Amino acid sequence: MIEIKIIAIPVDFSEVSSIIVEWGKALAKKLGAQIILINVIEEISTFEGMSIDAKTLQELEKTIFEGTKEYMQSLLNKHFSDFPNVKPIIVKGRIVEKIIEVAKENGADLIVMGTHGKKGLDKIIFGSVAEGIVKYSPIPVLTINPYRIKEK
Repeated sequence: MIEIKIIAIPVDFSEVSSIIVEWGKALAKKLGAQIILINVIEEISTFEGMSIDAKTLQELEKTIFEGTKEYMQSLLNKHFSDFPNVKPIIVKGRIVEKIIEVAKENGADLIVMGTHGKKGLDKIIFGSVAEGIVKYSPIPVLTINPYRIKEK
């Protein structure tokens, strides 16, 4: 029998993330599972064409990390006051690779994530994080399109 004890939920602090977090939390409650919230800060060096000196880069990365910690705490306060079994993780790197890596390292049995519905040129240029996770993750992935959820 399949047991789901740990659910990884990648978050980017968007409105979509809030919806997906609620779905993931509901699933975790039903299954008695732990939740891992994963946020990946993309490395600034991965942005092509940017020329920043090392000191400025270090200061910028520190500012981004501190802001991300505040966003994560806000998400925890808003969605998890009634659910103590959650572990927030913030890492730096390439988004798809790091989400899969962190989920594997923490023993996730399932990744629950949203599809933001990128279309056209955005999808061609940037691709889709959900698509990359589904394609490369050895862990099963449940994707939810928040725009198709009907209110009860």
